[in-house]
Amino acid sequence: MNLQDLRDELATRATAADEHPADLLPGVKNKIRGTRRRRTFTALGVIAVIAAIGAGLVPSLRSTPPDPADDTPHDYTRNGMTVPGMVGNDKLLKAWIGDRNQDKLSFAWTPQTTSVTLRVDCGGVGGMYGVRFKLNGWYVGDAGCDGGPGTWNLGASAEIRPDDALWLTSPVGRSAQVTAEVIDLQTRRPGAKNAQLAVGIYATAPKPTASGGPPTRPVPADPNAYSKDGVVYRSTIGGDTLAGAKVADPGRTEVRFIFTATGNRLVLHDFCTANAGSDSADRPYSVSIRVGPGAPYSSTCEASSTDAGTGSSITIASPVAAGQRVDVVAQIVPSHQGGPAAPPDARLGLGIYFEGNQHVVDGVLLPERIESGGYDYKLADVRTAAGPSKTMSMVTPADTPYVIAYGSSPLGISGHVEGTLRVGKSESGIGAAAGSGGSLGIAYDPRPAGPADTATVTVTGGTPTKGKLILAIYRPA
Repeated sequence: MNLQDLRDELATRATAADEHPADLLPGVKNKIRGTRRRRTFTALGVIAVIAAIGAGLVPSLRSTPPDPADDTPHDYTRNGMTVPGMVGNDKLLKAWIGDRNQDKLSFAWTPQTTSVTLRVDCGGVGGMYGVRFKLNGWYVGDAGCDGGPGTWNLGASAEIRPDDALWLTSPVGRSAQVTAEVIDLQTRRPGAKNAQLAVGIYATAPKPTASGGPPTRPVPADPNAYSKDGVVYRSTIGGDTLAGAKVADPGRTEVRFIFTATGNRLVLHDFCTANAGSDSADRPYSVSIRVGPGAPYSSTCEASSTDAGTGSSITIASPVAAGQRVDVVAQIVPSHQGGPAAPPDARLGLGIYFEGNQHVVDGVLLPERIESGGYDYKLADVRTAAGPSKTMSMVTPADTPYVIAYGSSPLGISGHVEGTLRVGKSESGIGAAAGSGGSLGIAYDPRPAGPADTATVTVTGGTPTKGKLILAIYRPA
């Protein structure tokens, strides 16, 4: 336990003494350092991401240091609830348990690692409620309250990655304020006054590929990458090559730059933190992007990773012929007319990439090279079947990780169209709304190494009258 952590803990509890009159010293022993893309969906289907460190109980400020060999954190119990010291291989770093009928918690915490998992247990509320978490006012996600006794292991949890953008404003070593508030998941408003919350923040242990997921790794900035203030646009991502990028100073809401067109299509990746304090149902800001002449494009203002070229994107045709210069302007703007000005600490960036080579299947473009989980994959096999057949299969590779792409060209379906991919016992879905031309589009599903299996794509919503079903395999490059 370092001195700053102790000061943070005591200062926070002093300001909340009326809520915790007999709880001055919990949470100040057994401070454990840990190492750790993202924010992931939990089994409950809700997102929650945050970061943290330190929990336990100290009987005296003059207690002797703990045995260095004993680095297993203890459970933390208060008001009839317990935060476990270990969940799998993850170690408890910070615990906080509220009083009964307290639907909002607020506590100080100084992060010492950027690889953490937040877990929450809710008392007195059911599955219609969740917990909204913020760190220094930055919205980091919602966790469900229907996990029950197994919450610590099975639900109401999410990871925060070392490359998460929130670390730009809440860096390691600086005291931060964590809030956890019960909300109604339907209305998105605070509720459930009879709640009692227990929050545990854990150092997330590295997860080996053998755990069942596809391989992942962080990708460092290459020598030709564009980098400023912790935001990076790498020079290549999959088959795409950086055309130009710019990151504004904090508080500036516009970026401008120029690049020379090659004739290839362009992939636009914006980085925008103006919506950092808002949840997914309330996005007051967007990004207006003008590339050359013509009307601007509108993009969602978001910043999930400081590896800014890996987030959501917009793909457009080149506005000019190869060899011509292109002026680019990106601005943070209100999503609705008359909306508020952008926050004074907002960050904005834009990277534009030349799209890589594509393989064309019945008018559908399949990239010849992609990146997934930080690894490069190249297109190795493409299979098609007539749309009216509604289903097709192919054998997957053995003993190597791979990415399977699945979908269709326009199938002649006028309404909503849906499809599924089944590989062994697992299943994932894809769909498009009416007006899409009846195309499923293309989705990508990364897979770990394992025995060969059968992948099957099936149209489950709508009756195809034309087009092609598509399955493709990408192998490690």
